[in-house]
Amino acid sequence: MYKVKFEHNQMANSGSTNKHFKIATLNLLNYASPPFSYYQLDENYSAIQWQNKNIWLTRLIANISPDIIAFQEVFSIDALAKHIKPLGYDYLTTVDMPCIAKQSEFILMTPVVALASKYPIIQADALKPDKKLLKHLNLPENFTFSRRPIKAEIQLPQLGIVRIYVLHLKSKRATKLNDFANNTVPKNAAYNEKLTQTVGSFYSQELRCLEGMLIYHDALFEQATNPQPSIILGDFNDDIHASALSLIFENTLDSNEVNHLDFFDAFDISNNNTNTKPPTLYYEGKGKVLDYILLSNEFNQNRENTKLTHLTYHTIDKHILTQPDDKHKTNSDHACIYIQFEVKAGS
Repeated sequence: MYKVKFEHNQMANSGSTNKHFKIATLNLLNYASPPFSYYQLDENYSAIQWQNKNIWLTRLIANISPDIIAFQEVFSIDALAKHIKPLGYDYLTTVDMPCIAKQSEFILMTPVVALASKYPIIQADALKPDKKLLKHLNLPENFTFSRRPIKAEIQLPQLGIVRIYVLHLKSKRATKLNDFANNTVPKNAAYNEKLTQTVGSFYSQELRCLEGMLIYHDALFEQATNPQPSIILGDFNDDIHASALSLIFENTLDSNEVNHLDFFDAFDISNNNTNTKPPTLYYEGKGKVLDYILLSNEFNQNRENTKLTHLTYHTIDKHILTQPDDKHKTNSDHACIYIQFEVKAGS
């Protein structure tokens, strides 16, 4: 586990009034500092491009000023930690490291997720799938996530310990099966391509749903045995209300006996005066919501004896509404989403 802690943290929101908090998530789109490349040797940033990307990031974070922010697609962890430290993030953690490509020490593969906070990160570990559940479902017990999720605990004034899951589920990009194809039908390019489009696409969707299920199972178990305010956030790489993921993340029950186990899309339980949720990514001119903040029932303002009030949901999307020449290289192709809420004084 990679962990950064700067010792002069200044605790915000002191006093006896209501505490205001903001929690955000942002896919950074290949955050790899020069001289490193990402995935391929020719995929990298010039000095000017890297500077512009960090200027954009600074302005975005400074404008929102979230207390906690989750990141996806992080290649250069040290660079990110040093860049956001002056903005007040004295704590940053990851649970994995990008690997280096075999063909070059300057090519980084497998980006990681990260979690930054203005408040102490009490604990942070890589979420490990329940092996008994895997065995019961006839799934491989050595299952690994495409990007290891973070399972962390952060102490927030008046609210207490908050459990946070940071994820980046498997993308819809088809899993290439060229090695398999070449071993079965040598030199047949059409077969290779068709295999990837069909079986490879199915496998990617299956893996994404499996990852979502294992994360949800851990959150469900924790809420059943040790309930506390919990958040699942990040890049789900799918619409969780209109895909197979809806079987996992949209299953809420109207029963006092079990509703403490429910997780809600933050937008759905917010005080926003609209029923239209803004897209977080545009692909071929079509808007999609791929990034989510899911909240446990402790954040539900309709809950009896709730500590929270004035929960609002926000989308920072100006940078994704146009297609720049650099294809969002110097910002991101994802919107930044965040929630804002108050914790009642004396809670």
